[in-house]
Amino acid sequence: MKKFVITIDGPSGVGKTTIGKTISERLNLNFFSSGSIYRSVAKYLIENDVAEVDELDIEILSNRCTVNGIFYDEKDLYDQKISIKSSEIAKLQDLRDNIKSSLNQYFNNLDNSLVIEGRDMGSVVFTDAKYKVYLDADLAIRGKRREGQSNMVETITDVQKRDFEDKNRLISPLTIPDGALVVDNSTFTINETIDYIIESLKLQ
Repeated sequence: MKKFVITIDGPSGVGKTTIGKTISERLNLNFFSSGSIYRSVAKYLIENDVAEVDELDIEILSNRCTVNGIFYDEKDLYDQKISIKSSEIAKLQDLRDNIKSSLNQYFNNLDNSLVIEGRDMGSVVFTDAKYKVYLDADLAIRGKRREGQSNMVETITDVQKRDFEDKNRLISPLTIPDGALVVDNSTFTINETIDYIIESLKLQ
């Protein structure tokens, strides 16, 4: 069977990572979270006092992202300083082009299909993806989820601000990809959301 891509896009707090990872495990597919790249780049820039992103070497191997050869553990990528910086650099066209190229190269090198989540995976990076999902949920619910995920570092106000920036940036704004399955999981559990996606897309 020819390998394919399942993209999962949506704002903060909709469960993209958990849902995408679980779907990949159920279907025995590869999984990658594109947000980890922006957070890794942000951490690298902060720690190395670097302002320019043009010459960064971003590589994805075995579901791990390195920036100029440095790998950061996921647990070290979630603090407010990194979140602010990652939102800032997400507006840079050169960086987004670099990341898009790295992600496409990563997929081309895979032997199996890929589930990937982010904010422009279906709309920009993998426009020809066989399956596209757009997750959404009520702001208050997403804010509460995000507070739990970040140990209260990110608040509902932070999520609302991130929503505005993501949807209104000139480059790769957060939008519903063409042909995407739109799922509002405000009242769904994680498992209910996953079951609905798998059933709706006829993935089994």
